[in-house]
Amino acid sequence: MIRAQRLPDVPAPPVQYDPEVIEAYLEDASGLPPGQASGLVRVVDECEAAAVVRAARERGQTLLPQAARSSVTGGATPRGEVVLSVERMTECGPVRADSVGATCVVQPGVRLCDLQMQLAASGFYFPPVPTYQQAMIGGAVSTNAGGAASFKYGVTRRWVHGLRVVLSNGDLLVLERGQEVARRGESFQIVLADGEEIRVEVPDYSLPDLEKISAGYWSADPLDLVDLFVGSEGTLGLITGITLDLVPLPPSVVTGLVLLDDEAQSVRLAADLRAAAALARENGDTGGPDVRSIEWMDRHCLALLRDHGDAKRLRIDLPWTARAALLFELELPEETSDEQAQDLLELFLEGGPGITDGPLVRLFRILADHEALERLELGFPDDERRRRALADLREAIPLRVNEILSQRRKADPAVAKVGGDLIVPFDRLEEMLAIYREGFERRGLEYAIWGHLSDANLHPNALVRSAAELSSAHEALLEFAEQAVSRGGCPLSEHGVGRSPLKQEMLRRFLGPAATEQMRRIKRALDPEGRFAPGVLFPMEGGGATA
Repeated sequence: MIRAQRLPDVPAPPVQYDPEVIEAYLEDASGLPPGQASGLVRVVDECEAAAVVRAARERGQTLLPQAARSSVTGGATPRGEVVLSVERMTECGPVRADSVGATCVVQPGVRLCDLQMQLAASGFYFPPVPTYQQAMIGGAVSTNAGGAASFKYGVTRRWVHGLRVVLSNGDLLVLERGQEVARRGESFQIVLADGEEIRVEVPDYSLPDLEKISAGYWSADPLDLVDLFVGSEGTLGLITGITLDLVPLPPSVVTGLVLLDDEAQSVRLAADLRAAAALARENGDTGGPDVRSIEWMDRHCLALLRDHGDAKRLRIDLPWTARAALLFELELPEETSDEQAQDLLELFLEGGPGITDGPLVRLFRILADHEALERLELGFPDDERRRRALADLREAIPLRVNEILSQRRKADPAVAKVGGDLIVPFDRLEEMLAIYREGFERRGLEYAIWGHLSDANLHPNALVRSAAELSSAHEALLEFAEQAVSRGGCPLSEHGVGRSPLKQEMLRRFLGPAATEQMRRIKRALDPEGRFAPGVLFPMEGGGATA
């Protein structure tokens, strides 16, 4: 049993109704058309947040929690609610380290780039590293965001030590991992400040044994109550405080870009890098290549980067013969200068006798075994500018895709982004790549595929030109989803479900109607009036609060 608490009564901040102010809050990164909001309120602390929730309850209003509006599934696009923005909740507490580990407490409006900068000043690091660094930590927790380094560190859920959540009646729930844990067949019991008891059943549907899943409410046996809120996409309450677990900054990091003439070869190289890194970590071998991420870009991505000038701008040569690219990051166990790393590479290429074994040498050997060493560009530890340029090359791809779709939308307003977020066991990845290519090409669709190869979590995207192609692209993504599930995968890996009809249909097919009904019961238990984010995760039910 856990008791919620009533926060001190403070005046709710005024609701903003000015259309010119609200306009910036009507769309997110999904590419969906702008929505409508019946108002906007921006809170600075959880007492104000609780006051807003209580006021909304009195007025029968619905609320859409909103952070950086970086959702790619429409989860931050309002549909008539009052937008409850946490962008002014930007406090980031000090790092607290002891013999067990290190933590810090942050408000949900802290941007990931600012969080990492502040942590780095104390020698620490928030390791999940979601790709978009302008996102806010509240959104990352709400979607259980992943990123490139989840191969080593896992996703956001693993690093959430505690939460502060304002419930639908305005009470505050303070949670710490390990405090409230229940088994399947049991329920969580929450006592509100007025004595009312809420029972929240533990879901019994099973999820694949994969690190990266963002497909509705988490299910595990046993289940920690913290994990029910992580990934719930703002539908169960408003997250107002997060205690994060941290790790020390690695002494040095090397970034590498490898261009390959064959897609299958790129997957084989990635498999060897993954295996060597996993073995080294399992054995505590600091001499192993501690690869924390491997990103992948197909030939269509490389063509986009050439055609739109990104390769030239970043001074990266992308020959037309290249059919795939791997971008990886390697952590080193000790500080290594650019000069030391460069000398080691030159010595290795020269076949110098007596070369010292270590992470870089083992990396070079793996690359040499795949005849890829001479196609390698390294961003050395001290060359932050070059390492950033290599990372920017990968980040430019979704930007270019969005720009292309925006231009095509002028000719046909039906044009929209259609991108997948699928994960499978790594040994089924080559099969899925073939399925993605064949499915798009059979329908005559232009496409590009990129993503987190080290997790087998890729993003097949169709670049549609018309309403007809949009329909075909939806069919392709649903087909891919079914194929991924049949191979032990999940069609919803890191972006969540949001308000995307396509993603919601994937969720329904993935888990089935019984699991969806269990999620609805959890929603009704914690938010009986449908106050928070109606229509996110699954379509709205009848009744409920109104805007």
